[in-house]
Amino acid sequence: MKRILMAGMLAVSAATTAYAADVKVSDAWTRATAPGQDGAMIQLVITSKKAAKLVGVACKDANMSEMHSMVMEGDLMKMRQVDAIELPAGKAVDLGEAGYHLMLIGLKKPLVAGKKTNCEMVVRGADGKDTKVQVISKIKPLAESAHHEHMHHH
Repeated sequence: MKRILMAGMLAVSAATTAYAADVKVSDAWTRATAPGQDGAMIQLVITSKKAAKLVGVACKDANMSEMHSMVMEGDLMKMRQVDAIELPAGKAVDLGEAGYHLMLIGLKKPLVAGKKTNCEMVVRGADGKDTKVQVISKIKPLAESAHHEHMHHH
């Protein structure tokens, strides 16, 4: 009986050192792309148990993937590439609400509604160790236009 308990405790302690278990991604989605459209934006919510940074992303359906921040300059919304997105310990970071998104550039094929697209994100812990986190994004239909979600009249 004791031996089983020990094995169980060992398994638990092994899980706590695996950093990937400390990073959770939810609600990852992107929109279907129109023919000829070259880029797509991915939104997601990421929670890291320990303070960390999102430092890279690679998606198999795109030649290049970047992290962008959206900054209002006057009335213009500018997109800037960022090298890292801060992930405070235990805090769910909604990329959209925080003004970020993942940008897929040079799509290899159109993103089709109802399918999924896979990306791999690199999260760097405070200890400098990198962890790869798999992200599967749902592809939503184009008809659910992003426009009316953001057009709030004052």
